[in-house]
Parts: sequence; C-alpha cells; structure tokens
Amino acid sequence: MSCNKRRKALIVKADQPRTSPTIGLRRGAFTKMKWPLPRRFEMSMICLAAWMFSGCGGEAIIIQGASLGSNQAGGRGLAPIVFINNTPYRAVFTFGSYDQFDPDYRPDASQFGLEGSTLEGNDSTNVGLLECARVLSVGGRRMLDLIDRNFPDTERDEAAFIEGVAFYDPGVGSGDPVLVGMAPPFEALLGVDFPCGALLIVRFEFDDLGPLPFRVDFELIVPETPR
Repeated sequence: MSCNKRRKALIVKADQPRTSPTIGLRRGAFTKMKWPLPRRFEMSMICLAAWMFSGCGGEAIIIQGASLGSNQAGGRGLAPIVFINNTPYRAVFTFGSYDQFDPDYRPDASQFGLEGSTLEGNDSTNVGLLECARVLSVGGRRMLDLIDRNFPDTERDEAAFIEGVAFYDPGVGSGDPVLVGMAPPFEALLGVDFPCGALLIVRFEFDDLGPLPFRVDFELIVPETPR
C-alpha cells in the first residue's frame, strides 16, 4: 500500500459518538468471519522490520503504537462504522479490519451482496461494530488474501468477494442485476487516519474525475475527551 495515495479523513468532533450496542445492520447482521487466534509475535516483528525499511518506517511505528481501544492486555476495543451509499445503485463489497503485519490474522470481516444483506442505492446502514485492528479495509487485496488463507472453509458471497466496490442496477421484476461500474479499494490506518473508538463513516460517491466511475470517501467523528 502506498504511503501517499490514501484519502485524508475529515475529522469532526462531537460530544458523543452515535453508536449502537448491536452489530446488526439495517438489512441484516454482519457476516462474522472472526474467531480468537494466538498472535505470532516473531513473524509480526519480521514483517514490521521489513515495512519500516521500505520507506514508510515512521508511519509503521505510529500504526503499531496506536491504541487498540482496550485497557486489558491483549484486548481490543470496537470501532463503530456506518456506510452511506450516495449512488442510485446497489453496492456490493467486502469490508473489515485486520493487522497487516500478521500473516495468520483472521480479519473481522463482513459483506454486502447482491442478495441477503444488501446496501441499496441512496440508502445507509445503521451503526455496526468492528473489532479495532491496524487497518480498516473496503475491498482491499490484503484483507481478501488473509480471508482466503485463514478462512478457507467459511461460507461467503463470491459476488462481493472482490477488490473494490461493485455497483449494480438491481433491475425490475425478474431482471438480473447489471454491473454499472466499480470503485477502487479503500484502506485507512489506525493511528494515522483514525483512532479506535471514533465513528467511521464510509461514503460511496460518483467520481467524474477519477479512472473509475465511483469512489470511496471516508470521514470520522471523534468523541470529545474529558479535560
């Protein structure tokens, strides 16, 4: 992942994050793909060292040092997230959170597909919760590879298991959905682009200037800290 090509987040402060105690979305629950797994510390350190010497070293240190939102050793907090689809088309994609330095990490991942749990055009989800991890990903290749590697037998929606976000005209009556375009993958880094506990807002928009017809925008609302 390039150090220079992520979209910058718009940070908005609020008294309280608009969170929900449930992980359910408006059109169905998250498809959970996560089970506890011991971390391989040695391999993580090797990957960290390699990434530091690749030219993104300062950013790597920030990411690894960022709080995972828990006061307990080895614990992780939760990141509230909401998706807003500002296009008239059904958005189909896989999203989740993961640690990029751990090859055995099992992403906390979910999907919106052509059927079942869907995100329709000009619609939004309720606030869901993801486990805090080093990277928030929407259709990122590394997340998909980790799911492939570490969840080989997990049932998933293959139409949504793609890089980026696909947009479909759902058709009318018995007509099949028609693919109208794509948005590129999006990733944000913990400690660089967002803190654990901020409300993450992911928006899908038309993109008249980019190489693809749609884009992923990212904002967050940071709760006020006590003074």
